[in-house]
Amino acid sequence: MGTEEGRLLFKIFRRRERGQIVMLGALVIPIILGMTGMALDIGSYASERRDLQNAADSIALAAAQELPDSVAATSVANQWATKNDIDWGDVTLTISGGNTNPRARVEIERSHEFSFVKVVGIDEKDVGASAAADKVSHGGSDGIVPWSVTQETVDWAYAQGDGALVTMKYDATGADNGNFGAIRIDGTGANVYGDAVMYGSDTVGCAVSAPNCTTGACPGAYPATCSETSPTCDGPECDPETGNLIGKTAEATDFRMDPDHVLDQCDTFEETFTGPDADGEYVLVPDCNPWLDGPGKCPEPETDPPAECSRRVIIIPVVDGFGSGGSDPASIQRFALIYLEGYEDGKCSGNSCEIQGRFVKADINTGALSGVYDAAASIHFTKLTE
Repeated sequence: MGTEEGRLLFKIFRRRERGQIVMLGALVIPIILGMTGMALDIGSYASERRDLQNAADSIALAAAQELPDSVAATSVANQWATKNDIDWGDVTLTISGGNTNPRARVEIERSHEFSFVKVVGIDEKDVGASAAADKVSHGGSDGIVPWSVTQETVDWAYAQGDGALVTMKYDATGADNGNFGAIRIDGTGANVYGDAVMYGSDTVGCAVSAPNCTTGACPGAYPATCSETSPTCDGPECDPETGNLIGKTAEATDFRMDPDHVLDQCDTFEETFTGPDADGEYVLVPDCNPWLDGPGKCPEPETDPPAECSRRVIIIPVVDGFGSGGSDPASIQRFALIYLEGYEDGKCSGNSCEIQGRFVKADINTGALSGVYDAAASIHFTKLTE
């Protein structure tokens, strides 16, 4: 074959190849465009679903905050739907559980319009999300200060309102059957007691309402069968600290009250809490919350010198009372939120050293065990359960 013939044949093959490429491109490009459009539509659908899930979570939590008042819960849910650009007509709110296990469940469903897959006959598809939140009581945690009050004292404080002062640690003249108001959580001994008052307990004490806070199974049981980890409590039953322990009480109280150890914005009750509202509830200023990340949270382990944080906001047990014998166990019924005010009459010497604080009713999150909702408890919080 001559050179000219070879060149001609090569040109013919090139023309055919180009034609095949053009035909292949004509077939493939629409497919690529269709897949791109489908990916964009699917991404848009998934994004809207995420937005609806975030909205459902926030609406459910806001509604549960108002429980067991279903009217207030519905009103707040409506407001939060508006904040999240959700049409109330797309929301189904279900309130259940009454006064024992109040729950708010939110379902959101609306139509999502597609842009590209309409060409294959899919114009729209329903998109939705759901969430449920429970109102619960503080069931137990570590970080507890081992002073206590009785339910009778709590009832009195409720009647007084406005951050009523309560006595948590009694002196020798106020002791009840040889008890001074303190209980054992981390163990026995003055140093153990002093550290627990100063920094909060290292181990978990729990109330009768907490899941798996069972008498007879603790301590030493597996975590699956017992929620408390205290070496001296047996479920909610804890031994009292029968000694007066004036020295350790003064040392720990001075530490918590020291102006150099407390944030300036959290060193008065009025700066730390806002309220009360019509129901007598307060709101803890977020920067003064010692349990959640923020300026109010104290470092673990403690620094030297101690950092400034919100040391005057504490949680103590509410017990059923102290028995006739000095060592009879006390049962933790619930927990109380307290703003520490220090010594009664500003003194702590000899046998005279009573510790007082302001009883506060509030909805706060402390990262605690959730207990069955208890209207008599002063600490409630909401949690997503679905």
